[in-house]
Amino acid sequence: MTATAGCEKKPGSDAGESRDRTNAGVGNLLDAPIVLLLIVGSFLAASTVFAKAAPSFGWHPVGLLQWSVLGGAAGMFAATRLAGLKSREEGSGEAVASRRQLLVYISVTGILFILPNMIAVTAAPKVGAGFVALCYAFPLVLTYAFAVVLGLQRFQSLMVAGVIFGVAGGVLLAVSGKTLSADASLWSVLALSIPVFLAAGNIYRTLKWPEGAKPVDLALGMMIVGFLALFLFTALWKIPVAPAEWTGEAVTLLAAQTAIFGLQYGLYFRLQKSAGPVYLSQIGSVAAVVGLALGYLVFNEIPNAAKLAAVGVVGIGIVLVTMGQRRLLRAGR
Repeated sequence: MTATAGCEKKPGSDAGESRDRTNAGVGNLLDAPIVLLLIVGSFLAASTVFAKAAPSFGWHPVGLLQWSVLGGAAGMFAATRLAGLKSREEGSGEAVASRRQLLVYISVTGILFILPNMIAVTAAPKVGAGFVALCYAFPLVLTYAFAVVLGLQRFQSLMVAGVIFGVAGGVLLAVSGKTLSADASLWSVLALSIPVFLAAGNIYRTLKWPEGAKPVDLALGMMIVGFLALFLFTALWKIPVAPAEWTGEAVTLLAAQTAIFGLQYGLYFRLQKSAGPVYLSQIGSVAAVVGLALGYLVFNEIPNAAKLAAVGVVGIGIVLVTMGQRRLLRAGR
């Protein structure tokens, strides 16, 4: 009897173990870089579509972006604190200099985060969600180029060829907007600066990652700085930050965009820490494909021959960069 008594389980223990296994399975799934890549890239494309839809629901795109960023940060903070996550390791003994480094880091990342988002949400209604989504395909090749110049990654011929194809794709994408109005053409050129900011952010976050900082805290800091920059910008330029009318549709759009930002950037830094800047930059490739599909399904944006050619050329560039990166990994670099 004593032997069997020692094997007895407490009531509900099986259910508890099952829940633990389920939570562990979800956690392991979200630790997989490819899963994070697909989720973050798809959210990036969806936010572009929401930006184009904003005027139809009475929102100025920048006004919607401002409150979505704040709401996403608030939701992320509440979720992580309820889950019991701590900002710093116990007994880490952070010095004042480290706190200053953290402040500089979140300030720079906040600006590099909000500038391309501001351009994207403002350009999307003028040049199309599909066009803006395609602009997100280029940070991969630019991130690699910056990494080679800064000595973060070794020169590799296949990857360099991929960069060249990426530049060619950018030229084709620019040509695809030649029939736009003068105002829209200007926004198409500005939209092509999005990958430059994103690539710079990818490299900076890796180079200057504060020691001991958790991804979620860096994401929170980045979003708060982004909100403050947007608040100042909308105030100076007198951009309306509320919808023309508080309809159910306007509230729903805000809630959806807020949820996307909270989830997207909660996973964004997690992906960067686990996979590095070059792999992270592939979210733009996912966003480009998903964004073109959403642009067609939601707004009936039919890509012209130049855009389709740009997709193909950029795709070749991505394949070459990926193949080159795998060769470097096999060589132990």
